[in-house]
Amino acid sequence: MLAGRSNPRAETVHLDAATVEALGGFQIKAGLRDGLKGAGSISTEAFAAERVSVAKVATRGLSTWRSRNPENFITVSIGVSGHYGGTVQGRPYASRDGKLNYVSMPNDIQDALIGTEEAVGWLLNFSCDELLRECKLLGQDDCPVRLLGEALDGSESFLESAAQHLLWLKYAQPEAWHESSIASTQAAMVSFVAARMISCSGRMTAAALPPAHHQASYVDLAISYMEQSLTRPMGLGDLCEACHVSARTLQIAFRQLRDETPMQALRGLRLKQMRAFLLQGEDVSVACLRSGLSPTGRTSALYFTLYGEKPSQTSAGFEKGLFRSKS
Repeated sequence: MLAGRSNPRAETVHLDAATVEALGGFQIKAGLRDGLKGAGSISTEAFAAERVSVAKVATRGLSTWRSRNPENFITVSIGVSGHYGGTVQGRPYASRDGKLNYVSMPNDIQDALIGTEEAVGWLLNFSCDELLRECKLLGQDDCPVRLLGEALDGSESFLESAAQHLLWLKYAQPEAWHESSIASTQAAMVSFVAARMISCSGRMTAAALPPAHHQASYVDLAISYMEQSLTRPMGLGDLCEACHVSARTLQIAFRQLRDETPMQALRGLRLKQMRAFLLQGEDVSVACLRSGLSPTGRTSALYFTLYGEKPSQTSAGFEKGLFRSKS
């Protein structure tokens, strides 16, 4: 349930349909800021499933937030922007951009004061049953959830990348790979969290990562990161940091599943984006730069190898109307 605090100058907090779906398991009450003109709001980008649910939650015009965690779910909160803080079942926390805010157990109560007009954060829900099952697969009969906060501190980049990938997949075309990619990404997240907990319990090495059968998830996450960051300078180290895996692990996964290196995959995505711009009538040099490529002879040669024509020929084809849609 969501309700505004008694405040004659404030209106009821608005929940859109996606937020109702994403946060339906939470019992929420939110207070509006004094003197607010117009309604405060809570909105989300969300993916919901039985094993893992993720929501990127944005609040506007709120001063307080009180919620109770769903049953049988552990919630991991990661800050994105804004200033807020409070307690989780009496344990204090303060938001930090890109860092772990708190971990809450089933039925825990979160109380927060929000100090900025707008605040954004991630809520990642993990099924307790799935975490216990994964711990058993990794050789431990219990699930040391008491260590989860310590275990995930420093692992935010992997969790955010995985969560963002699930959101991206939610809106992807419903092709055959879609469901399998969703399943593998969830599996990798559950396995990662379980491995980190066991690592902190001293029964695994500190570098414990999800097992090799989740290699498809590493590739999916890396590709998603590439697609969202094509124009940025990017090396193998950036991809490893975003996916929270070692260079060797990522290279093996790409070689086994795609028969190419991560950087070759990145180059292919950039060339594909470049071609899309050329087919829209973009100048060759501009198309290169907008795709994260340098307008050089090497780029032209790589393009020719992939598409059987020079970038200038693709551009000339647009000028002649060969690729324009017919009305």
